Amino acid sequence: MSRRTTARALPLLLVALLALLPAPARADARNPVLVIGGYAADTTKLEGLRSWLASQGFTAYSMVLLGNPSGTAAIPDSAQAVADKVTQIRQETGAAKVDLVGHSMGGLAERHYVKFLGGLGQVGTYVDVGTPEEGDWAGTLCSLYQGCRDMMPGSAFLTQLNTAPAVPAGLPAYHLYTTSGTGELTALPGATNASIQSFCPGRSVSHADEPIDGATQQLIASALDGGPLTTTCP
Repeated sequence: MSRRTTARALPLLLVALLALLPAPARADARNPVLVIGGYAADTTKLEGLRSWLASQGFTAYSMVLLGNPSGTAAIPDSAQAVADKVTQIRQETGAAKVDLVGHSMGGLAERHYVKFLGGLGQVGTYVDVGTPEEGDWAGTLCSLYQGCRDMMPGSAFLTQLNTAPAVPAGLPAYHLYTTSGTGELTALPGATNASIQSFCPGRSVSHADEPIDGATQQLIASALDGGPLTTTCP
């Protein structure tokens, strides 16, 4: 083979060799994230959390629970809506799993989905924020609606939901809350439980403002990234 022919063949040989090498890992291997609102969700605040996660590089979606106002439908029905949304996101993105962030009642709906509607194999990380794991008597204020009755302590829905294990084994789970809350102060067995104030002493965060609180947002992001939980308390 002539020197000129060899020179021409070398680039082709290099291309062939490179094709045999394994593909480089994706720089962003995060799962898509679904943010789920609670009872009578403030969609502006919900969008605030979703857009902040997007600004941090997450592929983020949001939804509200069923009913008018949102969350008034039976929570198992809302859990099915969560299941349907996760299926849609997986089909749209090609992701094997979706991470969940549920605020308040949204956490109860996502946990029902994980435990009883086949969500365990489709969810990567479970985060709930301000969720009343064993219910909240505030549900009596809207007890006209099934969703609120489901949220009352001792309801048939919560009795089933909290049957051990409260969170399936092997699922990374986080329960974040503000000490200004009520029902959300109860820990979620099997999860990492942490108050915002344990990181930012004296910080004033209302239950309603958790989705737009900067420290809470950072704690959520660090949970989605596998921990440890961190925040600069902005």
